[in-house]
Amino acid sequence: MPSWQSKYVRALGWDITTAADPGSGTDSNVTLEIIRDGQVVIALNVEPGETERLDRGNSVFHYHYVVGTHFEPGDIVSWVGGLGYPNGIEFSDDIGGHLRCRLRIHGDDKWVKDNIGAYVKYTSPQHVAGTIDSQIWADDISWTFVGNYVQDVAMSTDAGEGVSTWTLLY
Repeated sequence: MPSWQSKYVRALGWDITTAADPGSGTDSNVTLEIIRDGQVVIALNVEPGETERLDRGNSVFHYHYVVGTHFEPGDIVSWVGGLGYPNGIEFSDDIGGHLRCRLRIHGDDKWVKDNIGAYVKYTSPQHVAGTIDSQIWADDISWTFVGNYVQDVAMSTDAGEGVSTWTLLY
């Protein structure tokens, strides 16, 4: 059941490193789908195609700040009067086993992923100093490291070169 006491992910980040071997970079479109409990919340362009983002040997930090509230499916929302809804994706029992991010390549220009470090920023209700019961949503200042995906993965729509999707399990 959606609740103000749930965990809310305000932002997600990925430190993506492309392998340094010749032919590891790509100009194919690469997207990343944020998935909660099997349902896609949003799809993002990591590499729109023909840029230097996923070039051979590059390491780039990509991030996405969530706008609006993405509640878990449910009929009833339990909330505190006067506390607005947060910008974030709700996880009633935190992200473990509930959050996945699926990379998808949309072309046959192979990309070899070397490493991905995954991060999140939470937002939570905080008391407003000088008031009796006022609260606001406050975002974490720092990124929380949640996983490291070190295996090399070749991605391409050409099945002879690699897989077209690869999913990070949190």
